[in-house]
Amino acid sequence: MSSITVVILDDDAFLLKVLQRTIHRAFPEVDIMTTADIDEFWQLLNTRQDVDLVLSDYLMPQMNGLDVLEQCSSQNPYPVRALLTGDMTLSTMMRQPNVVHAYLAKPFNEADITALFDNVAALKSLPFAFNVRRQLGAMISFPVYPLILKELRDLIQSNEFDLHDIANVVSQEPIITAKLLQLANSAYLGFVRPTSSIDEAVSRLGITILMAITTSLLVAKNFESSIPSDVHEKQLNIAANYASCVKRFAKQAGFNLHDQELLFSVALLSFVGKIILLSQAQSDAPDEHAQTMADGYVSANFISAYVLKLWGYDTKICNLLMSCHDLDGINDNDLITFNHMLYVVRQVIFDKQTPMQLRAYCESTGVDPLLCHLISEFDWHSYTS
Repeated sequence: MSSITVVILDDDAFLLKVLQRTIHRAFPEVDIMTTADIDEFWQLLNTRQDVDLVLSDYLMPQMNGLDVLEQCSSQNPYPVRALLTGDMTLSTMMRQPNVVHAYLAKPFNEADITALFDNVAALKSLPFAFNVRRQLGAMISFPVYPLILKELRDLIQSNEFDLHDIANVVSQEPIITAKLLQLANSAYLGFVRPTSSIDEAVSRLGITILMAITTSLLVAKNFESSIPSDVHEKQLNIAANYASCVKRFAKQAGFNLHDQELLFSVALLSFVGKIILLSQAQSDAPDEHAQTMADGYVSANFISAYVLKLWGYDTKICNLLMSCHDLDGINDNDLITFNHMLYVVRQVIFDKQTPMQLRAYCESTGVDPLLCHLISEFDWHSYTS
């Protein structure tokens, strides 16, 4: 894990010591600054520009943790903001706009701390420019990490589950169940026999795609009070069409099922950032497809990568989200072909490039000849009409 710097605010001196010991036991290289005084806290935050994480207790006599983090979001938005609380059902956790990136429950354990610090370190390693990271940290409406998503992730990571266990969790949300069944019956994904069983739907779609669908729908639910349902549905359909096209294109290119599912998930999860932008009334943001990471422009895909990394998503997915608008946007040799695949489909579906123009461009830039050939052979009409 790359070295990170954290400032912790809590009026309980004993708890501060316990937290410090627990963090150092798991991550000896972490630079920890602790304080029980709100004035000292602001002084630390203002004098240290390298702070990666701010962790504040919720209940304090001087100022509650939500107010602290809200002030952080405007005063120094670069660090990740985490709230330490003994009540994970607090209605105040849903304050709008939400300023909390992550929650650490009391009583905390080493696994909870490890998950938080791993995500912060991984976020730091993503190739965000400093000013982009500050813009992302200053987002006025950060989606609350859905408890169902955490339950699913914990279940999957335990390696002690079967598909029926997964089906039972997602069945808690009728809208997720309905969408899973819809996609599990989709001819676009290659399914010809209908099913009404959520267990079979989970089996058909697989864990990777299921997590992407669930995440997308839960983000939409987070903003259902600020975005009309028909707008949610329209954006989700656009993302699902893009994802289905990417998966079909990858299949015809000879990608294995695991890689097809990965590409589907990246494409679908681009929906996350778009919904967050729409919740902030930024539907007319500049054309994100023409931007690069060096431009300092916070696109929907950058927002998706930022949110998903804090929610524990694979860095591979986040890097592809950040680079898929740029043919040369990724340096990882293992991901270049994936990036090219996403770029090609985006150009046809969103930027309305003709297959022949796109093929000529890709050939001139050294894209794999097989992929170039497939551009002119693929049935784009099913996804662009």
